[in-house]
Amino acid sequence: MSPRLLKRISEEIAYPVTILFNQLTSEGAVPHDWKIANVTPIFKKGSRRQPENYRPVSLTSQLSKVMESVVRDVITGHLDRHHLIKDSQHGFRHGRSCTTNLLQFLDKVTEAINEKESVDVIFLDFAKAFHKVPHKRLLTKVEANGLGGKVLRWIEAWLTGRKQRVCLDGCSSAWVYVLSGVPQGSVLT
Repeated sequence: MSPRLLKRISEEIAYPVTILFNQLTSEGAVPHDWKIANVTPIFKKGSRRQPENYRPVSLTSQLSKVMESVVRDVITGHLDRHHLIKDSQHGFRHGRSCTTNLLQFLDKVTEAINEKESVDVIFLDFAKAFHKVPHKRLLTKVEANGLGGKVLRWIEAWLTGRKQRVCLDGCSSAWVYVLSGVPQGSVLT
């Protein structure tokens, strides 16, 4: 279903979708259709001939994305309530971004320079680091941060048995299982 259609019929399907989400959470289950993705390369910048200039976006079920939003809210609520994320963390947090991170950094550097202190900066590029995290390690980290029970079982079901294929110009690759990372474009990335 398209996002536009879901929005139009949202009032009519809210109750059955709520029942579905509650049942999936209780059972720690994820429908098969929610675990398959057509990956579409989206051009970013530079030469169109270079594969690294494309961002792979996983096209997945819209209802899955709604459920992912619910799970994300549970996870971030837990992390915030238990102060498990440092205040300096900007990525993946409401009201924060790369821009707010850069502004805070610039403010600290400016303050240090005004105080005649030296400033050393080391830049590390963790590009695509999260796409390579093995599922077992990711689940271990989730559990180590106090998320267990139904939420952990649902996340494990969401990660396990994922398949994807690349689709381009009407052609598709063979399906392959995804053994690490989370789908690019997912609400949980």
